Amino acid sequence: MEINILSLSDGAKIAKGITVIIDVYRAFTTQSFAFENGVKDILNVSDIEHALDMKENGFGDFCMGEIGGIRPDNFDFGNSPYDLKGQNIKDKTIIHCTMNGTTGAKLASNADLILGGALINAKATVNFIKLQKPEIVSLVAMGARSTYGEKRTEEDELCAIYMKSLLEETPIQSQEIVKVIDSCKESKKFGDPFQLQYPIFDKIQALRINEFDHAILLERSEDYLVSKIK
Repeated sequence: MEINILSLSDGAKIAKGITVIIDVYRAFTTQSFAFENGVKDILNVSDIEHALDMKENGFGDFCMGEIGGIRPDNFDFGNSPYDLKGQNIKDKTIIHCTMNGTTGAKLASNADLILGGALINAKATVNFIKLQKPEIVSLVAMGARSTYGEKRTEEDELCAIYMKSLLEETPIQSQEIVKVIDSCKESKKFGDPFQLQYPIFDKIQALRINEFDHAILLERSEDYLVSKIK
């Protein structure tokens, strides 16, 4: 098995084989949390207006997402487990749009199969990949995007490295990965009173390493991707 670690949008564009789009803070942590709370499926899009149009035309019940970490106007939820906490989303369909995770999935047009990865479902994702017996696996750390461009982030890069170690059956200690990520720059904004769009609850969910027992498979459908759990 050939395992490649790639980064950012350019990495997503060239990813081949079974491709894991990794977004720890927060797209695929948020999707895992939504599935834990009974959501039926999640439609992934890369454009805010596209998401709103889909909701208006009855494709989904709610819009969820972010621009620069902040919930867009007219969206029901941010890209945040905290926003979903206590909400009645059981058997509902959510339309999800983020600057990193869902955008990266859309860019992975050369992939044979696309999975959504984070710490919370890392081992489940690797177990699913092993069952497929692929020749090539691409682990794409999506990092962070802003109006200033893209940058690699420790939590996504380390999640990719951790998943590679599991695939190679030389696993890094999971709690060591959590400790390092918790000490990194991107983790510090959670709970910051000047950045209320990053509640500490979301970091707690993101660091629940291997607690979600399902892989998230993103199936292509027309001009969007549908997340299902496997």
